Amino acid sequence: MTDYEYIYQQMKKAHYKGWGDEELRKCVDMLPTLSREEQLALYRSRWIEHEKALKEAIFNQLFKERIGERDRKIKAMTVDELIENLHDENGYGKFIVLEMKERFDTLDDEDKMKIIDTLSASSKANQKWAEGKRKKLDKEKK
Repeated sequence: MTDYEYIYQQMKKAHYKGWGDEELRKCVDMLPTLSREEQLALYRSRWIEHEKALKEAIFNQLFKERIGERDRKIKAMTVDELIENLHDENGYGKFIVLEMKERFDTLDDEDKMKIIDTLSASSKANQKWAEGKRKKLDKEKK
């Protein structure tokens, strides 16, 4: 039985019974041995339609070069560039927000306020995060 056939068989089983952690890990570890066509076939399979963990692992395997390139671009951006690119049509929005949040504690107060102001004008979760950071920053200034 090939790795592809094994993973496919496990996907069908998991569709009905759910994944065991060890079996899922074993299948994820086998993904790099598959051809791109086999990975695509698994990704498009109806047996994985509602399975998030394996589907995400296959996606990451299929597009690892592009994902790495995206991450390098985002990490190289200044705070002003992050803010400028936040609402671009490139689809990097959530990754830019994550980068802003990761960098936040290492930035100077001016950049922190730019991020707070930007995220205050976005989703409720980001607004809540920004408000908490604003209060903490105000306390530190006093």
